[in-house]
Amino acid sequence: MKPLCLALFLIFGLGASAEAYRRKGYLPTCDHGPVIAKIQQKFSYANNNTFAWGVGIEAVSDIRETPEIVHNTSLIGRRYCRGVAWLSDGRSSEVVYLIESKQGFASLGYRVQSCLPAFDPWHVYGSWCRSIKP
Repeated sequence: MKPLCLALFLIFGLGASAEAYRRKGYLPTCDHGPVIAKIQQKFSYANNNTFAWGVGIEAVSDIRETPEIVHNTSLIGRRYCRGVAWLSDGRSSEVVYLIESKQGFASLGYRVQSCLPAFDPWHVYGSWCRSIKP
């Protein structure tokens, strides 16, 4: 009886989430550790190879998800996030980032695009990072 109940739970209880995963792919939460690490790594790369600001991101706090304004029917899952980046010199700056599923190597995994508006002099993501906001 227990194997039958377990099988029914797996089929009916997890069916919707399994379908969502197949359709949209894996999409971590905004406060997921590897996501924050990718933001720090990207900022460090820009600092070391381009701008030489002499600061790094020590931590990200006040993390929250920003809901999409338009209903997204794409097969690529998107999660819009924002928070406060605490820099190594003691200052803080807003950080906005976008997590997209199925955007890793060979469409596996996820990609993180991040922007600190005060540290985007070339407006790579538009004025004040508008292109990665919902």
